[in-house]
Amino acid sequence: MIFQTNNRLKGLFLFLGLFIIQYSFAFENNLKRPINGQDGSVERIEEGSKLFNANCASCHALNNKVVGPALAGVVDKYSEDYTWLLSWIKNNQKLVKSGDERANKIYAEYNGAAMNIFENLSDDQITSVLMWIDNGGDGGTIAVDASVTQEIAPVSDGLFSKINWIVVVMCLLVFAVILMILGILELVSNITGREVINWNNINAYMMLVFLVGFFGLVIYEYSIHNQFNLANFESASEHGIEMDRMMRWTWIATLPVFFVTQFLLFFFSFKYRQKPNHKAYFLSHNNNLEYVWTLIPAIVLAVLVSGGFKMWNKVLRSDPDGKTQQIEVFAYQFGWNARYPGADGELGKANFNLINGVNPLGVANREHAVELIKELEADILSMDTALMRLPKELAVLKSGLGGLVDDERKDQLNKIKAYTSGDKKADLELLIRARHTQIDRLKKALAAEGGMFDGKGDDDQVVGEIHLVKDKPVRLRFRARDVIHSAYLPYFRTQMNVVPGLPTEFTFTPIKSTREMQAIKGDPEFDYYLVCNKICGNAHFNMKMKVVVEDQASYDKWMAEQAALFVKKPETPSLPTSVSDSTSTIETVALN
Repeated sequence: MIFQTNNRLKGLFLFLGLFIIQYSFAFENNLKRPINGQDGSVERIEEGSKLFNANCASCHALNNKVVGPALAGVVDKYSEDYTWLLSWIKNNQKLVKSGDERANKIYAEYNGAAMNIFENLSDDQITSVLMWIDNGGDGGTIAVDASVTQEIAPVSDGLFSKINWIVVVMCLLVFAVILMILGILELVSNITGREVINWNNINAYMMLVFLVGFFGLVIYEYSIHNQFNLANFESASEHGIEMDRMMRWTWIATLPVFFVTQFLLFFFSFKYRQKPNHKAYFLSHNNNLEYVWTLIPAIVLAVLVSGGFKMWNKVLRSDPDGKTQQIEVFAYQFGWNARYPGADGELGKANFNLINGVNPLGVANREHAVELIKELEADILSMDTALMRLPKELAVLKSGLGGLVDDERKDQLNKIKAYTSGDKKADLELLIRARHTQIDRLKKALAAEGGMFDGKGDDDQVVGEIHLVKDKPVRLRFRARDVIHSAYLPYFRTQMNVVPGLPTEFTFTPIKSTREMQAIKGDPEFDYYLVCNKICGNAHFNMKMKVVVEDQASYDKWMAEQAALFVKKPETPSLPTSVSDSTSTIETVALN
């Protein structure tokens, strides 16, 4: 009876625990007002969370500054001006060029660093993100209003400077005292004619102490961080199994050598220290020893390296028939995009001259290129106007110099210097020349026959996460927009540098689905991620993209939900008018 009661109590506590955990991690609607005229809901807040993580999290956080400012309280900060917020988020550069006062103030505050353009997001999607922000995130935490946090006075740098100088002075004093003690001991040794401190013995025993401490720290480090060793989990890719086997053989070959050589290095330093009436044996060289420590490492390394070359060639040449699925992965500071081929099964060509807010990967599309030329010509016109405004802007800056002191005056003088030195004018003229060059390149590409505008990219799909089919080989083709990145998929044992102007690729076959790896790790929240493994800027740590491995049916369902990058609008029948018929054109717009 007692046993049954205990089981019931355990079951009750388990149920309550699961309920509390589920409730703790669920989304909550704490909104106290409509956002952009729309009432919030749990579904909209959850959608906003996903959109924020996919598009904004690499540069922004709710309560902390990352690359951009903390976003908590942003709705109140801009007085619930949703028209302005939507315009700023969709295309901040367009707003800056229009002369908008708030936009230019933000642009100047961040030294001309432009925010990414999100013209691919609809008004409702941006509203969902604003709901998530105003909700304080998922609802389990309270967001701190950015306007409040800005009022908190920062700790003066002078305090840290004083502390640092005190530490430096104390260290110098301790060092001076040690030198004085050593000088006194040396003086005593010279007066008495005998050695006060046997430094050879001290150094020798310190070698043993260091040896024991060094090995102890190595073992301690292994015991602490081995829990993060990916080798504890079998590779999720086909080639990764062979790579793990090679790694085990490498450890078997090198670890004994490491421990033996380090032990002999420090032990011999102790044993053969200088001793009275003891002369070291002089050995110029020994050919047999040279053969041993040259040939054996050379043979071992040759075996290991040849195995690596063999596996690398297998990876690079694992698509002999050219039928492997192709996915393009595009890196930029600080995020990733993926591009899937459309119904034709081929990725269209791309060019950096075609990159803008609606086409972040620069996929070749004729209609988009024509519209981009118009956009660039409008940019040139806007910058020509900005050139004519320079004298007036300089006069305004000079008139505002009076009454400014300290840092404010320095900032104002630096701005004035940018005008008087001609830097401001030179920058605008450089941008105008760059726009003209870009227009010329696009016009030549449009006029060329058999060029990049072959229509193969019109149905390509640009997405915010990668989906793969289990046991189906895939080739990831990498491009970078700005700086060198490194695409790293740790559980697939895959890594490749992503270099601007130098396309790279990697082929592998995923053999464990996301759900299977969740079961192996005992973590139902686990997901595969593509991360950047090369420090590419101050938000490098936040640069990642979710990777899902699933069965064919789930993959097909997900693909069916994705829209093509360029979708042709259906033609609406025109009403009869007195205007003569003209050839209709198909308008192409970017949806994703």
